[in-house]
Amino acid sequence: MTTNVDAEPVTSIFDFKPKDYMAAQAQLTAFIYWARQTLPKGIPNRVHASIRWEDGSWHQHGIAYCSFAALGSTRGAPKELQPPFADFAKAIVVYRRVFAQKKSVQDWLAALRALEVALTDLTGTRDVTLVSAAVCNRACEHLSRQWKKGNNGYAFGKALEKLICLMRTKRLLKTDFRWASPLPRKSRGTLKQQKADREQKLPNPDAIKALGELFTNDLTRPLDIVVTSSCALLLSVSSRVGELADVEVDCVVFKEDTNHNRRMFLRWYEEKINQVTLKPVVKPEMEPVVERALMLLKPITENARAYAAWLEDYPDEFPPHEGLPTKGPDDPLTFSEICDALKIPIRGRQSPRSRFKDQFLKALENRVMSPVAKALVVEICDGWDEGRGKPIHVKGKPGVQGVQFDDRFVITLRKLNVLMRAKYLPKDFPYTTPYTEGKARVKYRDALFTVRTGALAKDSNNVTGVTHGFGVEIAAQSKRMTVQLGGSEGNKRYNIFERHGYHGIRVNTHAFRHELNTRMHQAGLSQLLIDAFSGRTTMGSVYNHETVEERTQRVAHYHPKTRHSNAAQRLEKVNTNKPLSLSDVRDLYQNEQDRVIHQTHVGICVHNFATEPCPKMGACLTCGNLGCVKGDDVKLANLKEERKDLKRRYDKALDAQSRDFFGTSEWVEKVAMDLYKCDALIRTLENPELENGDIVWNVDNGWTLTNNAAAMAGLIDAKVIEEKSEQEALPSLDDISAMLDEIEV
Repeated sequence: MTTNVDAEPVTSIFDFKPKDYMAAQAQLTAFIYWARQTLPKGIPNRVHASIRWEDGSWHQHGIAYCSFAALGSTRGAPKELQPPFADFAKAIVVYRRVFAQKKSVQDWLAALRALEVALTDLTGTRDVTLVSAAVCNRACEHLSRQWKKGNNGYAFGKALEKLICLMRTKRLLKTDFRWASPLPRKSRGTLKQQKADREQKLPNPDAIKALGELFTNDLTRPLDIVVTSSCALLLSVSSRVGELADVEVDCVVFKEDTNHNRRMFLRWYEEKINQVTLKPVVKPEMEPVVERALMLLKPITENARAYAAWLEDYPDEFPPHEGLPTKGPDDPLTFSEICDALKIPIRGRQSPRSRFKDQFLKALENRVMSPVAKALVVEICDGWDEGRGKPIHVKGKPGVQGVQFDDRFVITLRKLNVLMRAKYLPKDFPYTTPYTEGKARVKYRDALFTVRTGALAKDSNNVTGVTHGFGVEIAAQSKRMTVQLGGSEGNKRYNIFERHGYHGIRVNTHAFRHELNTRMHQAGLSQLLIDAFSGRTTMGSVYNHETVEERTQRVAHYHPKTRHSNAAQRLEKVNTNKPLSLSDVRDLYQNEQDRVIHQTHVGICVHNFATEPCPKMGACLTCGNLGCVKGDDVKLANLKEERKDLKRRYDKALDAQSRDFFGTSEWVEKVAMDLYKCDALIRTLENPELENGDIVWNVDNGWTLTNNAAAMAGLIDAKVIEEKSEQEALPSLDDISAMLDEIEV
């Protein structure tokens, strides 16, 4: 990012401070006087030098969308704020934009317009010192009637609330009072309205598919490459189309996490928070898309960046081109040479003098320019001979051979350079965007989307477009993207879909932002994290267009009683010794509470030790509460050690049985069953058909300390317990013995 080297420090402008001894009317007069003196101090970084206090609009002078029109004013029936209220409104705009450095004054202007009407209704005057709570309430009534849909009325009411606080602080009120806006924020509405909002805000899936197909094709038209590549970037990072102007040509940054996984980030200027951040590409699968977009854009914008660098490095020289006259910078130029320098075509019997005036000079007369350029225009216009000229006769040739005018000015390449730059270069050149306090701006020489003026006019079917190429512009500007993705009014210009045979498809550039935000919600990201990725400070929830079914399913997935266990997450917890919950290993029964479960040396145990001690006394291989997780290498190694020990004990039991020791038959049977189960668990866990994280549950033999004591006391028949375990389809002892002979440890 480049920095603003000529930025004027805010400390050079001092705040208006009221005098204790002055009345409200005198404070108001002093406040307006302070604003009049402060307005020029905003030059050159806050407003343009052409700004005048008397103008009815400051939009073209550096304060965007600032028009001092009255409430209800239209183009057909314009109305302006009337004095003395108009001076107060202008003073407020100066305070907000020039002193406080706020980017927008639209909300405050809307509040001021409603306040003027309310003052006239209740007081019969436009004296702002008479503002009261009743006047503010009446202004809110006008706001609610003027803006019935959306939350504009609410936002303007909040702006009026802040305006009253400022007036109280500056002591501009005859009667001090406290007031809060009664206009509420509108809810998102019913489920039906939310569904309609989703269909309106989210992009058409067919549009995204079509853009993807176009992006992967070998496009040759620069305009198509710009549009598809811009959409690719907007679908890779949650951004606004206006932020593309500040994307640098070298914007890619790679970072590695603790596991050495490399991820792509883009150096991106966040419009709302007014700072540069590193935004992660939403998915690793989109990283090749970003790389391809940059690869396609750089060749078609490289020449324009070099030209912008030349314009910045040589501000006093006229840009060289093939038709430029070979004259010195201060040599007088003829009108024919002027037209050649400005690339103004002369057809037929057209006069170079009239072409220069009609095609170039007239457009500069009412244009906002620097004082030097304005003085040159005045010099040429004042010295222009408005007469029909003096006919020129040549001896030996019949008729008039030419016309001589008494023009009282001289035009040189140096002067023409000033006028050319005033007309064709952007107002903020060499920067791509206007100045705001603390912003590190990007220059056209470094911007990814820099193109020469008119470079994309032919591709957009705009036959009247600028083709001289003297200026530079941002290819992915909002107005062009809107036309290329949505079409123009009356379809005078075909959008990119129509040009390539995708009829009936349109999409809004901001819909991509809604799409990514919704997908991040569906992926389970928190609202705070989504807002951080999106460069947003408030109102993030309005970008979430999940359906009721999707939200219900997501809640069910994460709720302990309804969620589906995740094998990968379960294995990660086991391998990292993190606590496992009962809901991680099986579904919960109705009214069953989730809890942390015990982990043994061979697996996991779901027995609830809070209700009773272990009923098996550590005989895990005979317990149905034992589960073994596939992929847990530590527990698998422990099972194999257990199998070795059981094999040694089984061999000893067989040896003792062969020598007819008392009770060895029962011991052989018990050890054989444990060895069989242990070997079966190991073989199952090593089965490649199972996925890592799956659980293999053990089979219970039915015997516990309680059952054993009851059987010894004669309270229960041992056959009942053994019959129940036999129902688990375990093999007979003879079959087990045959299997155990094949075990190798």
